Amino acid sequence: MPVLPPSAPDAADCPLGLGRRTDAMLRGLLVMVGLYHPLLALWIALRPGLGLDMMVPAMAAAHALLCLLCLIEHRAGRPLHAAMTFLLGELLLLVLAYGYWGLAAQLRVQMVQLVPVLLVAAVLGSRPLRWSTAWLCGLMALGAWGDASGALFRPERVLHATTDLAISAAGAVMTAWLLHHSVTGLRESLSVAQQRSQELARKRDELQVEMQERERSRDQLVHAMKMDNVGRLASGIAHDFNHLLALIQGYVAKARRSEADELQSALQGADSATRRASAVSRRLLDFSRLEASRPQLLDAAATVAGMAPMLQQVFDDGVSFEVDTGEVHCLIHFDPAQLESILLSLAVNANQAMPDGGRFTLRLQQPERDGEVILQVEDTGHGMSEAVRARCLEPFFTTKPVGQGTGLGLAVTASLVAAAGGTVQVHSRPGDGTRLQIHLPSRPMARAPA
Repeated sequence: MPVLPPSAPDAADCPLGLGRRTDAMLRGLLVMVGLYHPLLALWIALRPGLGLDMMVPAMAAAHALLCLLCLIEHRAGRPLHAAMTFLLGELLLLVLAYGYWGLAAQLRVQMVQLVPVLLVAAVLGSRPLRWSTAWLCGLMALGAWGDASGALFRPERVLHATTDLAISAAGAVMTAWLLHHSVTGLRESLSVAQQRSQELARKRDELQVEMQERERSRDQLVHAMKMDNVGRLASGIAHDFNHLLALIQGYVAKARRSEADELQSALQGADSATRRASAVSRRLLDFSRLEASRPQLLDAAATVAGMAPMLQQVFDDGVSFEVDTGEVHCLIHFDPAQLESILLSLAVNANQAMPDGGRFTLRLQQPERDGEVILQVEDTGHGMSEAVRARCLEPFFTTKPVGQGTGLGLAVTASLVAAAGGTVQVHSRPGDGTRLQIHLPSRPMARAPA
């Protein structure tokens, strides 16, 4: 009764060295094959009425020892060496089995014998699989020869041996072919998955770079809008600065023809005017400087009211300017320089929309629901058509002649408001002016103690 090396591997088909599943499959295969042969030998020994061929326990011990050595190699971190040792050892032991018992005795458990060997060979590569398949077919031919020669080559025994050899060899070749294509397909799928993973990683890096570039572009657009507004703001500041210089000159002239007490008062007035002139020029420099956003908590009403004198300088004499902070008592989280830039840009646009005069209103509103404040800018200018209104927030979209507009004002306004968690709504019709509402998150102000 032959002892046959079995074990059907039902674990991973992944190529060796390409993941934990293949190592787990090899380890499980070694354990199953190492346990199978001693258990089979014990079963044969305990069967009543049959003698025990001493070759049975000898082969069982050889298979168990081979699997134990391979497990030691595997645990030592050499799974490839363990697989090659298992393959070569099993092929040599099969030489003894087929040579000793012949082919017919192996038929019932032949697939249990061959599948572990062919599976490990397929994992090692196509060349080991071809050589192992050829080796097994040669062993089958050796076993068939032993079967036929044991019966003195009687015609019926030769026919049976030839039939067994053809069926066994065909089964081995088909099994090897299926395993080869299965493992090859898994390797190709793994390679494609790795390539896609690398491509996704590259796309992620490109997206991060693009996001950084977009942030830089937005900062540059904000700065470009500032510089576009500096030219308009400079004229109004120049008027104030000239008034302050004239005031200083008046105080100096007065000091020259005054007595001691009046001289001291005149010099104090000149000093005060000089400080105001310095503050005006510093405001222009700060406004034009390219700096990172620095949002802070601002009193909405006080901030808007404080910007009113600067905004009023933008408008022509025929435009009525009105600021209404209402009963709004809340805080907003915004960069004051950016808020100043936004309001200045909106004021410039409104002034250009009212060449014949009109009314400009800057109003703060607090809706019934908490957590929001509305900054409304309204003019009585010529308004916008529906097509223009739909595109007015797009970057570089402008209806102004070349050289008179960049198309950045409203686009940058929408971007800055969105970054602060707010939204921009534009309402306009031709001939009815324009109303722009900036919705910003807000929080209540702490009430002063009574």
